[in-house]
Amino acid sequence: MVGNVRSWTVKQVGRWLRDEGFSDYVELLCNKHRLDGTSLLTLTEFDLRSPPLELKVLGDIKRLMLCVRKLQKQNPDVLEELGFAHDTHSPQGGAGVEWLCNGDSVRDRDSVSDGLGGEQFSYSNGKQKQQNRRLDPEYWKTALSSVYVTLVFGFTSFVMVIVHERVPDMRTYPPLPDIFLDRCV
Repeated sequence: MVGNVRSWTVKQVGRWLRDEGFSDYVELLCNKHRLDGTSLLTLTEFDLRSPPLELKVLGDIKRLMLCVRKLQKQNPDVLEELGFAHDTHSPQGGAGVEWLCNGDSVRDRDSVSDGLGGEQFSYSNGKQKQQNRRLDPEYWKTALSSVYVTLVFGFTSFVMVIVHERVPDMRTYPPLPDIFLDRCV
């Protein structure tokens, strides 16, 4: 039933959903939201998870997206005509467009500088991801603690050498008696 997906009606999309094993979603997707062939091809996982659809079953979301991606792969010309890359399942998006896990292209996200040398990205789902161009803070902490340990080790060694040279001879100057321990015994 593949044919020209772009010309599918709502009923044909419903038939396709039933054929693929998604009969439970025909009412929601076709009758309530009037998904036709074009809108089916542009459907993303983000669309399935967020309002107004808000599908709750993860397995169904993933399986439905696999079927939609198969349709997208079979109709690259229609996707290109609609302004989408012709290979949405590849990380590079086929036409040099990088795709995010929610189905949006990287060019659809807003980039904001955080003033610390990193870049913060806001996605259409409201979440933000920070992309640092600096070294990870854990590496800085490790390097700083290594420098600290080296300085402390060097300083302690130097002090021990000086003290050892300045301590008087034990035979000439015996240690003072310990008053507390001598009384307890």
